[in-house]
Amino acid sequence: MRLSYIIIALVVVIAIVIAALLTIPTRHEVPYVVIGLVKVPANAPKIVVSSVFNNGSRIPINYTCDGLNYSIPLYISNVPSNAKSIMIVMEDLNAPGGIFLHWVLYDVPPNITELPQGIPTQYYVPGIGYQGINDFGKVGYGGPCPPPGPPHEYVVIVLALNRELPPSNESDFDLIRSISVGDIVGYGVLIGYYGG
Repeated sequence: MRLSYIIIALVVVIAIVIAALLTIPTRHEVPYVVIGLVKVPANAPKIVVSSVFNNGSRIPINYTCDGLNYSIPLYISNVPSNAKSIMIVMEDLNAPGGIFLHWVLYDVPPNITELPQGIPTQYYVPGIGYQGINDFGKVGYGGPCPPPGPPHEYVVIVLALNRELPPSNESDFDLIRSISVGDIVGYGVLIGYYGG
């Protein structure tokens, strides 16, 4: 008889635990698209990004290590109204050692529509934002500098974020890792090629 009470008690406890687990809200995973090291929400609004070269065309030499190594000028529109800041990421998708980070510029004001060429390679640029340490080991922009061979594909990603990032002297890689898919409320992509 005592055994039947124990069994009934166990059944009740298990039922309570199952009921409790069923009432816990499940974490909703946002579907995302991977662009190099960046994960963006698949259904996020698209930002319009352009530059002095056409999307999918060759990057002019002045924006590379073979020229003046100026940062690429960008023209940005269609940023969602709920954006709190913008982050710019530039990646080489064809680097021999894997994805190579050329630039992360963050905490850019969300109402900015144009970034000039040649942003100074310093940690903080007044009126523009903060820059991380690229994979060359330097602060700011490092232009395309591929080894001999076929042209490499460079992707510039403009991310509209729903928050600002705390200023910190971090690598581009760590800055990208500090944001989640849920932080991104819009994005745009510009692709250029260089090398060969």
